[in-house]
Amino acid sequence: MKILFQSRADIFDKQGGDTVQMLETKASLEKFGVSVDLNCSLSADVSKYDIVHIFNLDWVCETYPQIINARKQGKRVVLSPIHHSQKEFERYENENRFGLMKIGNFLIPSQPLRDESRNLIKGLFYRKKLKPAVYQLLMGIRNQQKKSLELSDVILVQTELEAEDLKKDFKTKNFKWEKVINGIDDKKFKSLSTYSRNGEDSIIICAGRVEPRKNQLNLIKAYRNMEKNKSVLVFVGSLNKHHPTYIQKFLREIKLSKGDIEYTGFISQDKLCALYSTAVAFISPSWFETTGLVYLEAAVCGVPSIVAAGNRAKEYLGENALYCDPGNVLSIQKTLSQALQVHTVKNGFADFVKKTYTWDNCAKKTKRIYEKILNPKFEATRD
Repeated sequence: MKILFQSRADIFDKQGGDTVQMLETKASLEKFGVSVDLNCSLSADVSKYDIVHIFNLDWVCETYPQIINARKQGKRVVLSPIHHSQKEFERYENENRFGLMKIGNFLIPSQPLRDESRNLIKGLFYRKKLKPAVYQLLMGIRNQQKKSLELSDVILVQTELEAEDLKKDFKTKNFKWEKVINGIDDKKFKSLSTYSRNGEDSIIICAGRVEPRKNQLNLIKAYRNMEKNKSVLVFVGSLNKHHPTYIQKFLREIKLSKGDIEYTGFISQDKLCALYSTAVAFISPSWFETTGLVYLEAAVCGVPSIVAAGNRAKEYLGENALYCDPGNVLSIQKTLSQALQVHTVKNGFADFVKKTYTWDNCAKKTKRIYEKILNPKFEATRD
């Protein structure tokens, strides 16, 4: 079985969660005898492949041309949309933008037009994206996304909620979907070394890139409103340079703290695991995620309490976490206070995660779906 993986043109220049998902899936599929190549061209010769598997539907303009190209050459198409709810994203855009982003939202009130404009601006600096961005502007991003769903043989969602969002957001039920869970690499989180820091206070950890979507500023407000406790709030992650106003506000808050809020910057996986293992709670009140795998990594490392946001995280974590509203500081405050009083992660959940949420399990399910759609009797039945 020969599979071609495709995605946005800059997937290796600007790496993100879709990069990780694609590479980890490739590596695990190859363990089970599946040959996988990578090629993000819009007009690739796909004649030697059985299936073209395309990643990412939301932020790119390459997906639709790649699907059309595969269809013209008579190939089956699998799409992993990695889709964020439009409702959640629009709320984030309305309530949590800073600097030039906030001005841009005021000048361009239409969400689809903002998305198209962003891709066009990216194309001016990354020429491989310019032609598909212009084509997308003429055709309409929502039209392209809807047709991409309907032209694919199977849509691989990470949660059942993602499938429902796709139906609502693009006003179509004309696609077949299968749930394929994402995985974590627990081998990267096995270090039990100690993390060196000053002080003896217990640690609340928030790990993730520092940017508006991760919502660190609202978390700081909530933490400062809590009753005095002996816990220190520790932020881990690199700074997203594309959000200078937000970064400036965040660093100012760190500077103004009186030792109760710390920022480590980016740290290695073994140090992060050690920090997880000594924390009393992990919290990430992100405005939107596809699944929030960082919560699972924290649980595997032994964090006793987790505070999450969003129903996608709930589909993976269940009763092993407390859930807050990212736009409500009081909600974040109350939920974090509760997490410090009782352990939310149930006995056995870490072992369940290690056995269930693996890239090998992801690859096994994906391979079975490939085999299904290559069956001559397969029909892309629709929901």
